[in-house]
Amino acid sequence: MDFRTQQESIKSYIESNLPQFLSNQGLNDFDAYIDDFLDFDKYTKSKQIFYNFGFYNFDDLSNESESEDFEFSVYMVFRNGKSTDLKNNMLDYASAFYKMFDASGRNLDGIADMGIIQSVTFYPASEGNVNVKVAELQIRLYTEK
Repeated sequence: MDFRTQQESIKSYIESNLPQFLSNQGLNDFDAYIDDFLDFDKYTKSKQIFYNFGFYNFDDLSNESESEDFEFSVYMVFRNGKSTDLKNNMLDYASAFYKMFDASGRNLDGIADMGIIQSVTFYPASEGNVNVKVAELQIRLYTEK
């Protein structure tokens, strides 16, 4: 299993395809796509995506094949604006991501066999600050090899 290649493929797919879905909704692209932990002090741009690649589970299907269950999160962070505008952005950008994922066949155009956005959680006041909004999308991808 080449973990780095898989994660780079996922990031590349999102960063290549999401801007079109954002544009279709009249939204600008993110200011930064970050493969690092959420750090609101270090990363201060207005619209950012953070990747959290974390959970792999493998199971033998036979002597010659296995299944991979891969779960990761995407965090969309919005700041540097009016609270109501940031909330609207949080909802609209999460919708565009969902549409991109759905249009990919729910597998990021073949990076996995199938997938699902398991949950979307909206945080209207991150770290107690109403001027920092976060949308968390938990995604699960399944592949048989």
